[in-house]
Amino acid sequence: MIDNKGQLVVALPQHQPKSFLYYILIYVIIPIAAPILITYKMITDKSYLSTTASLYSLVANATKNPCSTQWYFQNVTLLRKLWELPSAKAYIDKETNEPLVEYQIQEGYCGSATQRCILKSLGCSSVIIPQQKRGESKPDIWCEHICQIGQQLKMEVTTKIVRGDVTYEEFLSTLKRGLESKNCRIGCNFLRSALTGFEGNNSFWWLSPSFILTKVYAGHFSPVLGIVEQDGKEGEGKNPFVAIWDTNHKYNGAYFVPARRLYDAVSAVDVLSNLHRAIILVEKKETCN
Repeated sequence: MIDNKGQLVVALPQHQPKSFLYYILIYVIIPIAAPILITYKMITDKSYLSTTASLYSLVANATKNPCSTQWYFQNVTLLRKLWELPSAKAYIDKETNEPLVEYQIQEGYCGSATQRCILKSLGCSSVIIPQQKRGESKPDIWCEHICQIGQQLKMEVTTKIVRGDVTYEEFLSTLKRGLESKNCRIGCNFLRSALTGFEGNNSFWWLSPSFILTKVYAGHFSPVLGIVEQDGKEGEGKNPFVAIWDTNHKYNGAYFVPARRLYDAVSAVDVLSNLHRAIILVEKKETCN
């Protein structure tokens, strides 16, 4: 079901109150541990400082011009065009018209939520797919686990990781090819703050080390729903709008970002692995029983 704002009507996750341990982690452990870990990285990784500076600059620039404040972000006209695309319709049950996407139940579950969205869109029942869990945060592990789940469900699934160090042209052509295939879905591991900026809740956000580190270093997983071409000068296929189903309910479902902005967010380096983030093509080879 699609509402009058052009969004799928999806049940919100139950509220998970933050525990006392959460506040200890955010306001005590991270401020103490972060300087130690940063010092270690500076000593052992010569590229750490330049990578961090590049990431900070990327997020700072996004703060000045966040996608979330632009006309296209959740434009109703664009959303209506989106749900006419086969790649987006795949996330709506043909018989019941119910959405096959879901939100992560809490922070850190975005990778697992993305796996469930993709598998459901490929024909698997949500009842037999493993429940969301923490830890599906790296593309390699994510791919390994979704293939394992496919085997358990008697469905052959193959994956292809395309890192953000490819050219923009290859990135865009990969997105388009994947979205054109009826048996292919795309998961995206990206630095969301490269699209939305720091998003501080108050004017003193910059005083919180844990907040800054999270925005600069923490990646996110979500499914890619489709591509809608821009009108006018940039509407020649060079910088179309890419639709993402954000697994975090705080972003209210599907939204659009220019392909070049998404490319920058995927090109962002994961400082722990020193690898670029990635888009992942998931292809079903046989029907799920």
